[in-house]
Amino acid sequence: MLSRRIKSIDTTALKRVLDLISAGDIISFAGGVPSVETFPLGELKNILAEVSEIPQAFQYGPSEGIPELREELSKYMKERWSAKVDLGDIIVTHGSQQGIDVVGRALIDPGDVVLVEAPTYFVALNTFQVYEPKFVQVRVDEEGIVTEDLEVIIRNMNGRVKILYTVPTFQNPTGTTLSEDRRKHLVELAEEYNFYIVEDNPYGDINYSGRKIKAIKAFSSDRVIYLGSFSKIFAPGFRIAWMAVPHDLYERFLVAKQTADVCTNTFGQYAAALFLKKGLLDDQVKRIVEYYRPKRDTMLDALEDYMPESVTWTRPEGGMFVWTTVEGMNTDELLKKAVERGVAYVPGSVFYALNPRSDQMRLNFTFESIDRIQDGIKVLASLVKELS
Repeated sequence: MLSRRIKSIDTTALKRVLDLISAGDIISFAGGVPSVETFPLGELKNILAEVSEIPQAFQYGPSEGIPELREELSKYMKERWSAKVDLGDIIVTHGSQQGIDVVGRALIDPGDVVLVEAPTYFVALNTFQVYEPKFVQVRVDEEGIVTEDLEVIIRNMNGRVKILYTVPTFQNPTGTTLSEDRRKHLVELAEEYNFYIVEDNPYGDINYSGRKIKAIKAFSSDRVIYLGSFSKIFAPGFRIAWMAVPHDLYERFLVAKQTADVCTNTFGQYAAALFLKKGLLDDQVKRIVEYYRPKRDTMLDALEDYMPESVTWTRPEGGMFVWTTVEGMNTDELLKKAVERGVAYVPGSVFYALNPRSDQMRLNFTFESIDRIQDGIKVLASLVKELS
């Protein structure tokens, strides 16, 4: 009785990650979840009291989101990401995951070509898969998606591309960041070959280097669908995210949103709007960066101290993840032994739409304590040495 589409979706990897996050006796490098210690509980107590005095906060809201929040998001996009986005081009979503789904609902027909990074965020792959696209992978290096390879791929396909999905800033899973030259080249290709870039940016504010980064959206208003989220830097339980949509797509995207859930959590929208309006986000982001940077440094130092020379890894300037390659070793098999010794990670194979590599792993450093990060890397290094 189930549809062919839903039966074809394999969420085994997602379920395994969620199980490993919640397993209390495991040192978990598996999830992409923020530390509860970073939640702005003190500020939220006052904000929630204010929101509780607003009757409309308990009512259904407009499908595109309350204007108070969209106005603040428009300012944020210009100030933080150098992107000029009108209030009327913003749709507030129930997490950025809904934004990914809206893209699929509105744009993808069965057989349409969707370009994705190799590797990329695996839950996005699951979401797009519902709409039965044809995935084509593009290589990622230390500067993000290799746009020279992308150009060759598109030319060989005679330009038959609908969208390209990318996490260009502190990417999930690699932690790499797309260079500005490649961002511009990506926009040039989208304009020349008439496809849309889906820019997913949940990690961009978690910037340890302080280097200014412009969103891809800053270089094009009509070729880029921008997905933003406050789940990593505010309070994930509110599930407040947004889309900045090219004007000609807005009406149909709003229909795709309306037919899914009518509107996003109104109370949470008012809380997020007040948080932004009161200027609290900058201090919150600073608090998060100061809390996570020592954890990242601990993981990188531990990898350097304990891993054999056959293991390599990225050195992210932001975000939540270190991408590790274990030459000659199957990390799916290694995971079973690691869990037996009390450590978990996500094997790299799940981050590929096609032809998965079996010798990589994603390590999260934001969730565990500094001591447990060091202990967990010691365990993994010991296992790698034993099995080499």
